[in-house]
Amino acid sequence: MKSAEPYIIKRSQDGSKIAYRNENYWKEISHKRYDLLLRRSEIPSFYHSIDFKDYKGDISKDSIEKAMTFSKECFTEKYNYMNLYLWSEANSSQKTAIMCNIGKECVRQGKKVKFLLAGTLVDKLLKNQGFNYHADIESYLKNLKEQDMLLIDDVFDSKKSLVFNNSDMITSEWDRFLRELCASGIKIVMTSNISINNIEKKYGKSLQELVSRNFYPLEFKDSIAAHRKKMFANIFDKE
Repeated sequence: MKSAEPYIIKRSQDGSKIAYRNENYWKEISHKRYDLLLRRSEIPSFYHSIDFKDYKGDISKDSIEKAMTFSKECFTEKYNYMNLYLWSEANSSQKTAIMCNIGKECVRQGKKVKFLLAGTLVDKLLKNQGFNYHADIESYLKNLKEQDMLLIDDVFDSKKSLVFNNSDMITSEWDRFLRELCASGIKIVMTSNISINNIEKKYGKSLQELVSRNFYPLEFKDSIAAHRKKMFANIFDKE
């Protein structure tokens, strides 16, 4: 059977020709489309081979199940204008991996997905504010607004990005940009090391209420730090 042909022509007993769908061909097309959209998504290659089933831990099982359900059904009417806020007070909680798995599932559905660091986004918003105009930044922001889903990593964390240290400068730009995205219906998944309730302390009530209205929080309490240390130690022990 030739996978290069979309349909296979066979003759029936009476001599007439019948076209049969070549499943090998369509599977190959599906894999190629997935690979193309995955590359365009800019999801880090580290997460390409990590699936939901690879999550280490049991404490956050409910959050994992909700994230998996969202990944499969988020573009249905039931989830209209609903986004996810994945958070944990600790590092190595696997929330970025979960976010990327949500994005990969949407890529499998043929959706346009883009991964980006929150610090990079805020830096571009600040440079393009007021009367400043940067053609490359405008093109970048326009491209983001054309996506079906945005994966924004490490929001509101001053330890991960220096631009988050100046809350007065970023609040208005961040607020405006998020409002535009939420109103447009673009799906957004964000990760953070602070809860939604703590956003107000540094960035004001307006931004906190905006996120609270539009994002469903999922907390992740399991840590992969100990698992990774053990894995690295085993590698050296085998040498």
